[in-house]
Amino acid sequence: ASEGKTVHPTQKPVALMEYLIKTYTNEKETVLDFTMGSGTTGVACINTNRKFIGIEKDETYFKIAQDRIAAI
Repeated sequence: ASEGKTVHPTQKPVALMEYLIKTYTNEKETVLDFTMGSGTTGVACINTNRKFIGIEKDETYFKIAQDRIAAI
């Protein structure tokens, strides 16, 4: 999903996730998101030089997140 468009009912802005990731982690650390949704945290991790592990039980959202992260 492009910035401003949401594909998940609880999707957060990438800028918010980047702020939180930069505030609470260091570059090259690994971030775990066990409710990945559409993958915003994964996008923010790539943008801020962090590693990312994402878990999502809904296969539709998992595929959306996978495609979104791979497109970066």
